[in-house]
Amino acid sequence: MSKTTLGDSALNLQILKQHTTVVVEPTSQMGGTYDSAEITTVFTVNNDQECEVEFILPYSTVKFSASIAVISAGEQAYSERIAQVGRIKGDLSRIKPYLQKIGLSEDQYDTDKELKSIAKQFRAGKLKLPQGQVTIKIQLSAVIDEITGEDGVKRYSFKAYSPLPAFDMSGGRVPLTLTALFKGDENIKAQNIVYNVTNPFGDGTNPMTELVNQPIGEDITFFWKWQTDPVVEFTYNY
Repeated sequence: MSKTTLGDSALNLQILKQHTTVVVEPTSQMGGTYDSAEITTVFTVNNDQECEVEFILPYSTVKFSASIAVISAGEQAYSERIAQVGRIKGDLSRIKPYLQKIGLSEDQYDTDKELKSIAKQFRAGKLKLPQGQVTIKIQLSAVIDEITGEDGVKRYSFKAYSPLPAFDMSGGRVPLTLTALFKGDENIKAQNIVYNVTNPFGDGTNPMTELVNQPIGEDITFFWKWQTDPVVEFTYNY
């Protein structure tokens, strides 16, 4: 069994299917001090050989819980195919290729101090992937902290990466979908949600399908389908 780090050029997992779902809960409006983003990413890959892979989660908050699982392993094997996610430990230089992929310039982490500071904002988990076609599910609960802008308005902001921006998809692009659901509970309004779509990989951001600010009962939904792998940053206020 070989061991590699997700984001290393040695890892070339061909993605066959991929989608990400984000549910934003207005917990700050329910007695809490922050909002919560429940993020689930499911993708199917072709894996040439059994290997242990380190998954790095690109979420800037330090306050979340997460797990990674091979859900195609079958019920009996599931207990051996799930891993919890924690702080990145050991030689941090291994995450540099990953940081390049998410668009950070090298001068932002060219000292050990800067690298440690960035690493604190990420989490990682190691999981054994069997050979063949593998379906992987990543679940996490992220904290969305409140930030007061120069205009005095309190806002919340987070980024949705879909999929995790570390795969070498040289085998070709496949359609990717991102669904974001903002739980309204009569608190949030569509006009108070703004989004910005970027692509640190330089492949463009034009969607095949786009449905934004769609009301469903008291909730507000967003949906995109791309042939590329962009990043969506949401900013909103109550």
